[in-house]
Amino acid sequence: MSRRNNIIKTTLTLIIYIICTLTISAQNAGYFTHTVSKGQTLYSISRMYEVTVDEIISLNPDCAQKIAIGQKLKIAQKNSAAQPDKLYHTIKSGETLYRLSNIYGVTPEAICNANPGLSINNFRTGEVILIPTKGIAKTQPAPAPVQKEEKEENTQIRTTHKVEKGETLYSISRSYNITIDELLVANPQIKNKKLKRKSTIAIPYSQKEIAEKKQQEQAKIEKEQSNAEIFRKIEEEEKLENTPIETLKVAVVLPFMIGTYNPSEQSRMVEYYEGFLMAVERLKQYGYSFDIHTYDTGKEGNSLAPLLDSGSLDGMNIIFGALHPRHNKELARFAQKKEIPLVIPFTSKEDEIFRNPMVYVVNTMQSYFYSEVTEHFTRKFAGANIIFIDNPNAANNKKEFIATLKKSLDKNKLTHKTLPHDHFTGTEPDYATIKSAMKEGGNNIFIPTSGSETTLSTLLAAMQIMKNDTINDLPKFTLFGYPEWQIYAKNQQSKMYETDTYFYTSFFSHASFDEVTNFRNNYIQWYSHPYQNIYPRYSMLGYDTGYYFLLAAAKYGKAMADHIHEVSFTPIQTGFKFQRVNNWGGFVNKKIYFVHYTPDYKVEKIDFDK
Repeated sequence: MSRRNNIIKTTLTLIIYIICTLTISAQNAGYFTHTVSKGQTLYSISRMYEVTVDEIISLNPDCAQKIAIGQKLKIAQKNSAAQPDKLYHTIKSGETLYRLSNIYGVTPEAICNANPGLSINNFRTGEVILIPTKGIAKTQPAPAPVQKEEKEENTQIRTTHKVEKGETLYSISRSYNITIDELLVANPQIKNKKLKRKSTIAIPYSQKEIAEKKQQEQAKIEKEQSNAEIFRKIEEEEKLENTPIETLKVAVVLPFMIGTYNPSEQSRMVEYYEGFLMAVERLKQYGYSFDIHTYDTGKEGNSLAPLLDSGSLDGMNIIFGALHPRHNKELARFAQKKEIPLVIPFTSKEDEIFRNPMVYVVNTMQSYFYSEVTEHFTRKFAGANIIFIDNPNAANNKKEFIATLKKSLDKNKLTHKTLPHDHFTGTEPDYATIKSAMKEGGNNIFIPTSGSETTLSTLLAAMQIMKNDTINDLPKFTLFGYPEWQIYAKNQQSKMYETDTYFYTSFFSHASFDEVTNFRNNYIQWYSHPYQNIYPRYSMLGYDTGYYFLLAAAKYGKAMADHIHEVSFTPIQTGFKFQRVNNWGGFVNKKIYFVHYTPDYKVEKIDFDK
């Protein structure tokens, strides 16, 4: 190859190197792009990337008031104390695992290990992934060395040709479909473009042929290192870990408060544990084996360091706990270090889920909960007329839920209006005003802005009158509300039936359900006393979480995370639908039900995933 071509090649290599360096520098020192997905808030996004809400707003002033699904946010790229050797990368069009591994100097397997939620199905443009790298500046791909001219020339020779009488450079170049210049470059011994008869000259590949050959070689490399092939190889290796565990080692870490008098907390934790043991016994009947280790966290202010440092939990296959935020954080970081799944049954406010792939949060976080509810609401009640009943001074205000629902209604072009709560108080409802807000010939759904028992009681009384009224001829209507209504149902149940009431919830049990009756009878037989009349039922929560996760861990072993959605189990009270919050974080439970008290005095538990 000529010196000119070598210079061009070197220049292009340097340009590519500079582009790669600038790309990394921009994402490392500047910012990357996050696309808002369902259920995310500014707070949850800030926790995900360990930045502050104010830092997000400073780069995205328009998001100060609200954010929307699909909105793109600039997020400051910076290392943190918790993740000093990791940075975030927004996948660009055309990028593959193979290319990213070359850019950042890490293996594709290392990227996949840092992003347990990453797969061939979600490796796409705009997705954010975690890059596990140390000293990015030291791992830049170096420019390819310039080859010596002799070596380059030798590699370009296709064949040789013996010059015959009458042949010219032009005729020979035409015969081999190359240019005269290409012929001369390969044969520097030819002087003044004159050929000697019977001399032997080198016939090079044309530049077009060289380019095509390089393209073919690159295509072969890309095919061998394609995302599909890399993920296939990684999955093949991980299949070795997808094996059942003969005897599952289980740790339960809860505040039993031994030696301390705290009857409310103690009774709830004991009841949870009792239900948990019932699940263990049921699974043992199906041939599963367990080695249960139970630990008392003690008071909220205690540290779990002595327990975690003792090595007692090191060999566990799964951990259940705890209750208090400090204990959950300590357990979560231990679980991540030891690669042990951690099930957090109670609290929904757990930041560790955003950066810890071993964490499973059972109690759905509010923002994810609301997004699931509004999505199912707009599908279930498509075409309905929505009437909000505003009671701003009432307790248990549902401002955030109402705002989320209204946004969903507007997006799906569903009509909605707002009436003051005062129209439903007094000796009888304000029929004229209420009827003017309703829609003839369709379903009208009333939704109060408060979930308080007082609000529910007032509305049920008013709507019972409205249902029984035969003079004002009101259109069809129903009432829709909140999870805590199941607590008030004991005193309001008959009216809830008559007013065709719905409410959403992530947990529900009812005495009329056969599975609830069977569990109650078994519980009393086991422990000689009934469970507490509180919501949620902690005994049922213990049974449901115990059965679901013990079965998953025993059946799938270390591959539980990849198969958690395949667990077949009908819970008594708490539903399960786990999804990762991001590619490198833990699992949030997105399961919700609509409960319907029908006018024919039946209770329906509507499961949208069946």
